[in-house]
Amino acid sequence: RYIMTAVKSGLMIIDQHRAHIRILYEQYLDRLSRKKCESQKVLFPEAVHLGASDGMTLERIMPEMQAMGFELTSLGGGSYAVNAVPAGLDGISIPGLIQDMVSSAGEQPSAVIADINKALALSMARHAAITYGCVLDNTEMEFIVNGLFACSNFNYTPDGKAVLCILKQTEIEHLLG
Repeated sequence: RYIMTAVKSGLMIIDQHRAHIRILYEQYLDRLSRKKCESQKVLFPEAVHLGASDGMTLERIMPEMQAMGFELTSLGGGSYAVNAVPAGLDGISIPGLIQDMVSSAGEQPSAVIADINKALALSMARHAAITYGCVLDNTEMEFIVNGLFACSNFNYTPDGKAVLCILKQTEIEHLLG
């Protein structure tokens, strides 16, 4: 769950799940801004069923979904076939992801594209991030740490949760003293 590394002032503790969310969020936003999202066709299209209001939200955000790499076809009655997804989303529930993304976008008070893109990127990052309890090897931990410190804000997730903390040397000495 945590990556621990020694720093000058003590011990840095990084929440690996939250760190991965931050990394993926910034990657997705960057791809959206550059319109450089790669799509991956699915062998067996999955169906997503949405209520009336979510269906309207999906129609409103369809250009952003397509820019991210999703290819959806309306089947009528609030159902959509998922024909392609952004590359790198292996092993996650695509219908669940799309429902969450549509719900997140629907909660945005404005129709400003930047706000919608942020909501979509955060939703995708949450679904694609490594899960709690996933054991990482040294290479993977190094990738997370380096990726985190390459982010514009490495201290917090996009929704404001702390990603890391530093346990100062004096605190460690006091605890073990």
